[in-house]
Amino acid sequence: MSVKNLEKVIERLAVLDKATLAIEKAPEGKVRVTSSSWPSEKVILKGEVLEVRNVERRLHDGRKERRPDEWDPPIEPYDCYGPGEEVIDDAE
Repeated sequence: MSVKNLEKVIERLAVLDKATLAIEKAPEGKVRVTSSSWPSEKVILKGEVLEVRNVERRLHDGRKERRPDEWDPPIEPYDCYGPGEEVIDDAE
């Protein structure tokens, strides 16, 4: 079974031997990506990722839905100002 059938890709961008990407931060959590191999710039939204894979010595570019994997496991957010142990200052 190929990788193509296992993972949902929103947009396949290119299959290349060589690529140069320019990445720019945009407002509202977006990212603008340009490449000489694409006809126009692409916008990666807040809940998406740009993925570049090396498959059989060719680069596969794609825009995918962001979700955790074995390299990026989900973790609970830590609030350093949240409820915790109360500290009483007896220095006075």
